[in-house]
Amino acid sequence: MLFRPPLLGPLQKERWRLSEDIHVPCDSICDQLFPRTKQIVLSYDSGRWVPRLREPRNLYGISPAGHLSLIRWPHQCEVIRDRIEHIDWIPREPEPLYQPTGLELEPLYQYPREGTVVYLADEANEESCFMYSRVGGSYPSKQVIAQDWDNTLNFEARFESGNLEKVVKVSEFEYQLTLRTDLYTNRHTQWYYFRVTNTQAGMPYRFTIVNFTKPTSLYNHGMRPLLYSEVDAKIHRVGWQRTGDEIKYYKNNLGQDGHQYFSLTWTFQFPHDRDTCYFAHCYPYTYSNLQDYLAAISRDPVKSTFCKIRILCHSLARNIVYVLTITSPSESGKEAKHKAAVILTARVHPGETNSSWIMKGFLDYILGNSGDARLLRDTFVFKVVPMLNPDGVIVGNYRCSLVGQDLNRNYKSDLKESFPSVWYTRNMIRR
Repeated sequence: MLFRPPLLGPLQKERWRLSEDIHVPCDSICDQLFPRTKQIVLSYDSGRWVPRLREPRNLYGISPAGHLSLIRWPHQCEVIRDRIEHIDWIPREPEPLYQPTGLELEPLYQYPREGTVVYLADEANEESCFMYSRVGGSYPSKQVIAQDWDNTLNFEARFESGNLEKVVKVSEFEYQLTLRTDLYTNRHTQWYYFRVTNTQAGMPYRFTIVNFTKPTSLYNHGMRPLLYSEVDAKIHRVGWQRTGDEIKYYKNNLGQDGHQYFSLTWTFQFPHDRDTCYFAHCYPYTYSNLQDYLAAISRDPVKSTFCKIRILCHSLARNIVYVLTITSPSESGKEAKHKAAVILTARVHPGETNSSWIMKGFLDYILGNSGDARLLRDTFVFKVVPMLNPDGVIVGNYRCSLVGQDLNRNYKSDLKESFPSVWYTRNMIRR
């Protein structure tokens, strides 16, 4: 028997057309209570709507084969095709703090006419709001800035979680850097993550980031920028390290529209010639890192029995927001209703990468084989949303999602389409 849909107006037709993107999560107990039926979808063919039947799709976050979802970017974002990977490495000693001497320099903001622009990313904020996304973003048509000088550093940040907008070469070994604001805003500049090539070992370089907006920073209390050397990682198995001397965070001479800006300056030496190095505000943890971690869990024959990875929802750019259900399976195969739930979320602010590393540490523990971990799984049901703001993480934002707002300020909002991850998390908690 063929289902005949009612006469549809334009809005209803659009909703039917989008029905392939509508997902209704169901757990295993729901599958038994409510048998899964075929879905009716309409496709437009030769001037008429044609109904067809399709098997419903499971909402598993990771496929049984461990395949990952492709990453989607705002359509205007240029993205290089290099996959950026860093080794895991634990320093033997605690991070060294910088001890100020009181003699640190405070370089003035140099206007572009006073130096040479050596990196200028396309204006990502040309559009006032998010329009649509595409897998992999837009492929760069050319190098950002063609460089003809042998000793000039090559900069790049058009990769996942990268953030750098402009670089001006002030002198032979001194560079002035400007960060990109969160997409579709004119604010929030604290997170940086970029790549440098064409390095010279032993030379005294100075970097100065000129458009921070916070009047205070941990850089005033001994924190140093992070440096990653691919040569050190390959030869010595050394990963991210805090580096830098003559570190100073201060109010600069740049002011626009009544806003005061602050600079971070530091000096350093690259460890190797012709090396590829990265700088970052904190230890990067990308959406791809999360997907790789979840794929490893799904392939583990033991962990996958008590950790189920599902789709909580899709983000504004249609990236998956994952939810993990962690508990010891009951003998009947049904989730025990008498267990209390413990709910954990992380990474609502993209630039606060520490939260992802803390979440990873928690998951390593709760999925482990210790007696305490088994007791916790026997006692509770853990619902974990490890990355609430994947879009912001992907594009290298510091605080906002692609609606240009702080998700941490919108837990009471009923705008499901604008804030899907917090809306579905709140709904899950209510259930």
